[in-house]
Amino acid sequence: MTKKAFKYDMQRGLGSCVVALKNMEDAQKEAFQSIVLWGCSRELAFDAQCEGCRSFYLYELIREFPDITPFLDVVEKRLFHAMHSTGWEFVQDCTLLVYLVSDGNKRACKILTACYQALLKNLSEKRRRGRYGILPERDNFEHMCVALVYSCFDDRARSIQIYKRIVRDLGDLIEGNMLYDYDDFEWFQASSEEKLGKKTVQMLLYRPDADESTKKYACFRKERLRTRKSENERKRRSDPETADEVYQRLKAGEKVGQMCSLMLGRTFMKQGKKLEVLKLAAYYREEADAEIRYNLLRLIANKTCAWALALPCLIADTQSKHSELSERAFTALGYRRDASVRDYAIALLQKNEHTADAVSMLAANYEAADKEYFAEAVKRIPITYADGYWHSAFRDVIDLFSVAGKGKPKELLPYMYRNSLCSYCRERVVIEMGRRRMLTRALLEEMQYDCNEDIRSYAERKLFRMMGIEVH
Repeated sequence: MTKKAFKYDMQRGLGSCVVALKNMEDAQKEAFQSIVLWGCSRELAFDAQCEGCRSFYLYELIREFPDITPFLDVVEKRLFHAMHSTGWEFVQDCTLLVYLVSDGNKRACKILTACYQALLKNLSEKRRRGRYGILPERDNFEHMCVALVYSCFDDRARSIQIYKRIVRDLGDLIEGNMLYDYDDFEWFQASSEEKLGKKTVQMLLYRPDADESTKKYACFRKERLRTRKSENERKRRSDPETADEVYQRLKAGEKVGQMCSLMLGRTFMKQGKKLEVLKLAAYYREEADAEIRYNLLRLIANKTCAWALALPCLIADTQSKHSELSERAFTALGYRRDASVRDYAIALLQKNEHTADAVSMLAANYEAADKEYFAEAVKRIPITYADGYWHSAFRDVIDLFSVAGKGKPKELLPYMYRNSLCSYCRERVVIEMGRRRMLTRALLEEMQYDCNEDIRSYAERKLFRMMGIEVH
């Protein structure tokens, strides 16, 4: 495997990199060490929000090297730098260290302990949040707390001790600094309950002999849960209940997201308010202001509501100078099956314009005669971290394979498997390949080391069945 191919596959989280290192002598691995170090020094996942960060994948790569000291040097430096930043770098580094701690690495444990203390001190001394209320140190500290309880040790008793220590620190932190309340660390609480069990956590928080710091935390939790119900009721009462109210508030200067959830159009449909969706679509059709048109589309340019939108308006808006309005119009067209949408998609592909959006529209209007042309168009879409248009197009192509029908270009499945930067999308590709008996034993063995946990499990089950071993 060449270094160029190794880096390409590593960016995608493919198991081929782990397999390649396993089949090398230690001396050969030196040539690839700089590439793995490069991977440790940045956010490796394309979309960590949906696919998770690549910590375990990097951990598996690092384990194949005889000396992990250079990797620890990089991760330690990055961890203390990233703890003041938003994004997923800190999460990736912290979780990677957790896996190394579970292996008994003492230096990794010392790094995590030092970072925990540094973050706790930083939060205690904070006197204001950043712009828009952002406080990356709080977010990163909570993730570290979750990782320490949830993933650091298999020893339940040790996890309980870590939970008790963190709760004491949080009780003192919330008591001593008005910037924070129970809501700021609720994910930690939920994860601890999932790991240790709700009954165990309740017992630890409300036991009679609990220390004062724990009692503070338990009191903050109880009070917050009591007040939240009434707050949710007030919020529900303030949400628009009709299309007319939505439009009036938009005209008054409010924005979707401030006055209501982006899910409002779907909510109307669930409530049987189809007429309200039609009214929103009518307001969109008649509105001249591009910003208001955009905000209306944010509510109804989705799979549930796009049927109500006028196609000529959507096609015209794809050419709008208002870039966000154009993007939403393209999104809505990707949900519509109509001859005019198909013709528009083909015209765009012929001009090599908006290729990814055109592929999505053609996927929704696919015919067997499009097979070769469609495959060629998909392969023309640039796949980069910076430009995510390919991501939406790939999802729509995968959707095409998940519905009944013949004449689909099966060669796109291995293409997307090898080239997608998103492992969540790759998981769906793998399942479609499995349905079509396209997974060889060699490919399944590679998939056992994929960055996606579900792909690894799927490959393991398939291999067991190939060997005639019953899987329960």
